[in-house]
Amino acid sequence: MIGSGVQFTLFDELRRSISADRLGTYLTAAGFDHDRALKLYVWNACIGEAFHLPVQGVEVALRNCVNGTLCTVFGDDWWNAPKFLTIADRERKSDIETAIRRIQNRGKPRVTSQIVANLSFGFWVGLLQPRYNPPIWAYHLKTSFINLPDGKNRYDLAASAKQVADLRNRIWHHEPIFRMDLSGEYRAVMELLTWLCPIKAAWLRPQCRVPGLLRQKP
Repeated sequence: MIGSGVQFTLFDELRRSISADRLGTYLTAAGFDHDRALKLYVWNACIGEAFHLPVQGVEVALRNCVNGTLCTVFGDDWWNAPKFLTIADRERKSDIETAIRRIQNRGKPRVTSQIVANLSFGFWVGLLQPRYNPPIWAYHLKTSFINLPDGKNRYDLAASAKQVADLRNRIWHHEPIFRMDLSGEYRAVMELLTWLCPIKAAWLRPQCRVPGLLRQKP
């Protein structure tokens, strides 16, 4: 950890490495206190790291739920099924093509398990869009998401998944998240995980470091 009394020369060197614009965000938030700005920068990285566990839990659970449904509706090779490709939007098709190229470049077999592993979180969230409601979710939402609470529908599921995906993208791109309502974001992540798999949510919750780190914000 960076201790108190950070010298300006260190801050100036880090500003060149991190970039003046990026570090300036923390400097402004810290009232131009160099020491606190650097502590806030480190805390931002640490809280982002802590979110990895529950967000990863959501991502894997969501893709397995959606993949299972696609296999039921379109067959095990749904990603290559004409009926699926007919309804898929351009972005979903592009994601599949990218996944196939990656698999081929690595010399891996082009099978569903490899396709699923190489598709982004955004791909699965995108499949909750309204355009997929009639062909997929109108008949399979409740059987695919058996723990979705009464009164919740595809719209609620899609909105929650998008919120988690947006948070994930900010963290994965090393953006500042310290100004966000991170307590609310954590509740949203865990709520969605409970909708997807309450047992997994209960298992991960005591292992999550997010609540403790929130209390340590500089």
